[in-house]
Amino acid sequence: MGTVSSIAVPERSVHQEAVEAAFARLHEIDARFSPYIPESEISRIGRGDLQIGDAHPEVATVLQACEALRVESEGRFSAWGFRTDGRLDPSGYVKGWAIDEAAAVLRAGGLTSFVLSVGGDLYAAGAPDATSPAYGWGVGVVDPADAAAIVAPLSVRDRAVATSGLAERGAHIIDARSGAAALTWRSLTVVHPSAARADAAATIGILMGDDALAWIDRDPAAAALGVYHDGRLAWTPRMDQYLAGREIAPS
Repeated sequence: MGTVSSIAVPERSVHQEAVEAAFARLHEIDARFSPYIPESEISRIGRGDLQIGDAHPEVATVLQACEALRVESEGRFSAWGFRTDGRLDPSGYVKGWAIDEAAAVLRAGGLTSFVLSVGGDLYAAGAPDATSPAYGWGVGVVDPADAAAIVAPLSVRDRAVATSGLAERGAHIIDARSGAAALTWRSLTVVHPSAARADAAATIGILMGDDALAWIDRDPAAAALGVYHDGRLAWTPRMDQYLAGREIAPS
């Protein structure tokens, strides 16, 4: 997906096989869905060189999910309208979905405590310290105006954290209805049990402007925190439980 991935585990030597299998799954997904790889199935479909029905079944599954998100977002989100050139790019959903897929591989390999990150979005399972299971992994929401600073330290357990914003690549998130860039938020972070949902909600939320937090708060499993361009923070009530230093009940 044009980015990097990492996995943190308590004892890598013990879980080496599971870690390698998770990375293999990420590479498989990348080879199939990356718009940065000319011969990926997504790139070939985008060029008209491959029909969706002739691609791997996962492609149809992912594009169906993207279509459902297009409907839910009232057309703001679209796998065909994410890029300014109109090329097919389901990255706004696939990155989170890939995290969920790789996390499932790690769990199948016996891991109950890990952090899997792809391009800054992540899934944190269990707790880093078995002696303090009520506390989760520490996750910092980076200040979009200063990559060396943190605007909100979170503590999460068995949750995904995804952020969409303008700091890394500028105004690159496009409203598929108008082609206009999203400008209300400098960044928007979503916490959710599903990385696919967290990733998609963060992207759609950026596109929804001032209505983002209220829309995300409709999902009882979601929490969100946004950073305005002037540095002000705003968040949904459920984000309070993830603020660093608070105990969180195991899922």
